[in-house]
Amino acid sequence: MRATCPNCGSERCVGFYAVHGVPTNSCLLVSDRQQALDFQTGDIALSFCQTCGFIFNALWQPDRTVYSEQYEETQGFSPTFNTFHRRLAEELVERHQLHEKDVLEIGCGKGEFLSLICELGRNRGVGYDPSFVPARLDGHAQQIRFVRDFFTESTAESPPDFVCCKMTLEHIGETRRFVDAVRRLASAERGTVVFFQIPDVRRILSETAFWDIYYEHCSYFSPASLAYLFRHAGFEVLRTSTGYDDQYLMIEARAATDGLDVASIAAERQEMETLAGQAADFTAAVDRIAGEWRAQLHQRIVRSRRTVLWGSGSKAVAFLTTLGIRDEIEYVVDINPFRQGRFVPGTGQRIVPPSFLAQYRPDLVIVMNPIYCGEIGAELRRQGVSAELVSVGSNRRLTESFAEPASTRVAV
Repeated sequence: MRATCPNCGSERCVGFYAVHGVPTNSCLLVSDRQQALDFQTGDIALSFCQTCGFIFNALWQPDRTVYSEQYEETQGFSPTFNTFHRRLAEELVERHQLHEKDVLEIGCGKGEFLSLICELGRNRGVGYDPSFVPARLDGHAQQIRFVRDFFTESTAESPPDFVCCKMTLEHIGETRRFVDAVRRLASAERGTVVFFQIPDVRRILSETAFWDIYYEHCSYFSPASLAYLFRHAGFEVLRTSTGYDDQYLMIEARAATDGLDVASIAAERQEMETLAGQAADFTAAVDRIAGEWRAQLHQRIVRSRRTVLWGSGSKAVAFLTTLGIRDEIEYVVDINPFRQGRFVPGTGQRIVPPSFLAQYRPDLVIVMNPIYCGEIGAELRRQGVSAELVSVGSNRRLTESFAEPASTRVAV
């Protein structure tokens, strides 16, 4: 178990939440149910750093996570997500005057966001990601060079004008070493700006969102711990913000030439104290909320009510494995055609397209991300399905979300 904080090196770290036997990869495509049930597992032991407020999995082992063409992480099949993605790209291009500039994205996934940035500003791009699949872009990236590999300390690239890193830093165990490597790439003389986007741990703790804690995510940030990391790595923090229904935390920074802004760091101590209190109460809160979920789902299964989950990614894997649910729920729905026909790692549910529900006729649909309730409700109506729609999270207690009128019945 790691005893020192990978963000700041402090030994003042306190464990507060543990879950054992979770799948080590929740986004890998698994084509066989038995393989899904036998999927490799690992342990999570979250630790809170009392010096910088960073939260990390002290039991994380990097060699247990796999990123390849079989890693299917994209959210690009959702109209809701694509609207957010495009608006974010437009804002970044406008705010940082990214026109005919050199842009590098670390963890570019299937390349959608880098392609947007380059298209909107006629920019030149370089994207790093071992899970990139060339055929998925259909030739729309003539100005982009993709490298199907990890960005590391030894990566050799010329200093770009803009560095983008979305939903990747939470997968990095050695966070300080990683951001130090980005700082060496960035050029103060050129005015290199960096943009990082990650999950916001404040929401996870405040909502008791145990479904947002999974093995690949070994690092969890709040604005305080994120700003601490970037300032100590030699960046000037330009702004921090949240987006996508406050699920994402974002930081924009510039390679700094001056010394550390100690006053700004000291001003964030109050946030860290709040996080420390939430972390201390987290295990008890998870036990309570998870117990309510198990009881409610058991009642519905006893009454022979058909239940499906909507969304087969990491949230579903964490939700099902934490609750210990396998045969009680038979199917998980996903709009991503590359996931359909596969199986959920760890618990073995078959992943089906929305059209399957027209014949299956579920009574209850549990949505793994409340921001998608609108488009999911519309899709259920298109399929002629009348079902109760309940989402995890959204700042509501479970008993309230199951009771009318907080839950939603989608009528044909």
